[in-house]
Amino acid sequence: MGTWIKETSKAIYLMEGGYWISKLSKYPSSTNPQEMVLNIAAIRSWFTRADYPRAMTVSLTTHSEPPPKPAAPPPPPSSGTDHISSDGLTLVKHFEGRELQAYQDSVGVWTIGYGHTSAAGPPTVYAGQTISEAEAESILQKDLELFENGVRDLVTVPLNGDQFSALVSFSFNLGLGALGGSTLLRKLNSGDYQGAANEFPRWVNAGGQPLPGLVRRRDAEQALFLSQDYTRFL
Repeated sequence: MGTWIKETSKAIYLMEGGYWISKLSKYPSSTNPQEMVLNIAAIRSWFTRADYPRAMTVSLTTHSEPPPKPAAPPPPPSSGTDHISSDGLTLVKHFEGRELQAYQDSVGVWTIGYGHTSAAGPPTVYAGQTISEAEAESILQKDLELFENGVRDLVTVPLNGDQFSALVSFSFNLGLGALGGSTLLRKLNSGDYQGAANEFPRWVNAGGQPLPGLVRRRDAEQALFLSQDYTRFL
């Protein structure tokens, strides 16, 4: 059931199921005690929701009728959202690959290890640089902490471990700025999880052209986000 509006003698409620999720209160008019004045300051937010109300149900009530009950608070975030999962790590390592000597990626950015660039923080990557396998693992773990923290800061709705890991991989590849300004994040934070999942395949271009590797990576991230078999895209 979607959202709808119910009016009582004391307030107008934005309803979902049998509970209200937001309300606009009425106050006695200072000039006419027989009139009630509605505070509409919060009404704009009702119609910017992904599931904005498309109808109004008006019911005649008495002062003795109890108001509807408020909705229960949202559930706490699911477990598994502190660190990227083993599946998420497998996905990142597969698509980033491991290079122990610095190289320029598809758009000319100097990269080393598991997709590490200077934009992620130390160490700075430069032409001719080499690192060991142990250093590559250490750099990856430090880089992932940055993106794990970034995803936690940007997402305001509960995530399960698969969703969190897919977003860490997405951000690791594209940057937290891309996630922060994305329609994907906007839909996700509005509670539209499927709509957010549908946005992954839009991020497949490099240098203005779609790259097969990015197509497969977005497909894998989308599948992981939906707790589906992501390995078929590896």
